[in-house]
This record gives sequence, C-alpha cells and structure tokens, in this order.
Amino acid sequence: MNKEKVFVSFKKNQDEYVPFISLQGLLSENKDTEVSLKQVSKDYANLVNSLDIILNEIDSLKKAHLLIPASKIWIFGNEIFHFIDKLSAYNFQIDDIYLHLCRDLGVKRKWLEKVIIFRRYITHVNNIPENLNWGKCEKGTRRIAEQIQRQALDS
Repeated sequence: MNKEKVFVSFKKNQDEYVPFISLQGLLSENKDTEVSLKQVSKDYANLVNSLDIILNEIDSLKKAHLLIPASKIWIFGNEIFHFIDKLSAYNFQIDDIYLHLCRDLGVKRKWLEKVIIFRRYITHVNNIPENLNWGKCEKGTRRIAEQIQRQALDS
C-alpha cells in the first residue's frame, strides 16, 4: 500500500531549521516521527548550506564578469532533487519548495523555477556541453534542456 506523503515545512530558528507537520500528518505516521523530523531538518539545513556555497560561487563569477557554466546551475538543481528524494524516503514532501528556498536563499522564484526545469529535463551533468553558459539557457529553458538531452541520447 502506497502511503500518502506528509507535508513538512521549515522555519529558521537561530542556526537551525525547525520542521513543522500537521497534526493529521503526525497521526498518520507510524514510525518514530521525532527522529525523522530531526533528520529532515538536518538534511534541509545541509541543502541550504550547499546551495548557498554554489550561489556564492555564482556571485563570484558574476563579479569577475565571467560566464556562469550551465553545469553549475544543473548541479544546483540536482542538490534540490537529492533533497526531495531524501524527504520521500521518510515519507515527507516539502510544502512549497519554491517558497522555502526563495526565503532561505534570497533568490527569485522565477530563477529557481528555471533551475529546476533545467535539471528536470537533463538527466546527467555530463550531457551538458562544457562551453555552454547559463545565459544561453535562461530564455526557453525547457526547450534548450530538452534539446541538450536529445543530443546526449543521440550520441
């Protein structure tokens, strides 16, 4: 039987992210919910930290007037996909990932949506040409990502 996933939200409290689930979600869980919530809280904090490092690298490239490799954006998106998979293993799903990450990273929702679209349609970072920069992918993100994936499958 496939159990419905419980929505989880996070709120920053000093140096940690406190997870919240509904009472219904708490009652529907049959494993040690407290342990699971502590783990997903750590996982979310690790996600925010690793994405923040990548954002700092992107900002450094921008300040140096260098192009941002599309592969770096894919890696950013991939971190989010790994986190979603971890949550799923605990039978959780994040309640509005865009809201959480925009709030905790200070990025714009539209940019984050494009990042996730780019990662969703390209299955592996090695499929992205090394010389491709993110600026070429921002407009028509899905179309370009599908093109890249098709070319990778054809070769």
